[in-house]
Amino acid sequence: MGAKPVYLIAGGRPSEAERLARDFRAVFDAFGAPNPTVAYVGTASLDNADFFQIFKGPMLSAGAAEAALVPIVGEGANIGAAKSMLSSADAVFLTGGEVEYGISWLKKTGLDAFLTGLYRGGKPFFGISAGAIMMGTHWVHWDVLGDDGTASLFECLGFVPMLFDAHGENEDWSELKCALRLLGPGAAGHGLSRGGFFSADARGVLTSYRNAPAVYRNVDGRIEPVK
Repeated sequence: MGAKPVYLIAGGRPSEAERLARDFRAVFDAFGAPNPTVAYVGTASLDNADFFQIFKGPMLSAGAAEAALVPIVGEGANIGAAKSMLSSADAVFLTGGEVEYGISWLKKTGLDAFLTGLYRGGKPFFGISAGAIMMGTHWVHWDVLGDDGTASLFECLGFVPMLFDAHGENEDWSELKCALRLLGPGAAGHGLSRGGFFSADARGVLTSYRNAPAVYRNVDGRIEPVK
């Protein structure tokens, strides 16, 4: 069984529960699992329980048989139990928050490699905002927030060979453009506009089901839009 396309949601406001439920329903149908058990990976939000509740309701409304937060963050987390939850779930959801938190906790616990193995083995994955970015190749660390002179790249999960940003249109995709400058000439990236719904596959093909992405490329050091 090969890797499936991942589904990417560019989040909006928590009040958009009905749209989230419709998107989750579409994801479940695409996976051929109308009533899945969902393992919720909350590392990007430091396993915040209130944040989990924002997404649990729409998942259950969409038909999920169960949505369970996988405890990962914290020195006392039982990583063996986390692996069992992830393995047994029908699908894995990566939540929003801070990309660097999300990836650093997965790497610290070794779950980055474990999740990659599940993905390559055919486990369905979907994510929102930071969780969508985490399934791409890279993101940016800033020593001083907002100062691109202090920026450096770190690797994400790399499920698909693509670079993503999410709902950065109000800042003219400045963080995505910073990542592309660091990646160098030839690099391309996709800005997932607020409220958008997409899928991406291992070939690097992005499909948009609602809002078109903003696509940029590094052309000899210049970051240019791709028409």
